[in-house]
Amino acid sequence: MSPEASKAYESSESSDRFMTEKQQEEAEWESINVLLMTHGLKALSLVGRTDLKDLIIFDKQSSQRMRENFKTLVEDTARQQNMIRELIETNQQLKNELQLEQRRAADQEQRANDLEQIMESVKSKIGELEDESLNRVCQQQTKIKNLQKEHTALQAKCQRYKKKQMEQQETIASLQKNIYRLTQEEEERIVTQNRVFAYLCKRVPHSVLDRQ
Repeated sequence: MSPEASKAYESSESSDRFMTEKQQEEAEWESINVLLMTHGLKALSLVGRTDLKDLIIFDKQSSQRMRENFKTLVEDTARQQNMIRELIETNQQLKNELQLEQRRAADQEQRANDLEQIMESVKSKIGELEDESLNRVCQQQTKIKNLQKEHTALQAKCQRYKKKQMEQQETIASLQKNIYRLTQEEEERIVTQNRVFAYLCKRVPHSVLDRQ
């Protein structure tokens, strides 16, 4: 093979390898866009290198790091949102259980009040039916004590549910703060990176950028 033919073959092979790498990079950016749009974010615009005056060019390593950072941020945000959704569902379940226990406690309290009224009625008849009435009073007092104990236990259970609910709400608030902080940090990092690249692009002649 002549030297001219060898150079042409190497040039063609290098061009094919460049196009393959470019297509792979574009496919990775498209995958990032799918992730962004899946989570309600705007997609990034991919443009051809026809006019570079309004663009900032990243090297391959920086472009790869940016794609990895985007993917990590979106995945972390999705995990945090899933945790928040699970906590909200758990919190709603606790609210429902608390309401049920409160209704049970109210029913028990009403029953206790009714039994107290019965006891007062029985006491008024003690003079007429001493033995029988005394026995009934003892039975009613035992029932009242048992109901009062059950009522006290239900109240304690309600307090525990309330405490657990507050803890869940604090956990949700903490996770929301973490998501906000991570988002702010990522936005600040991207702004700083863009400023650095803009500064470098201004210092490097356009001929060097074109060769890259």
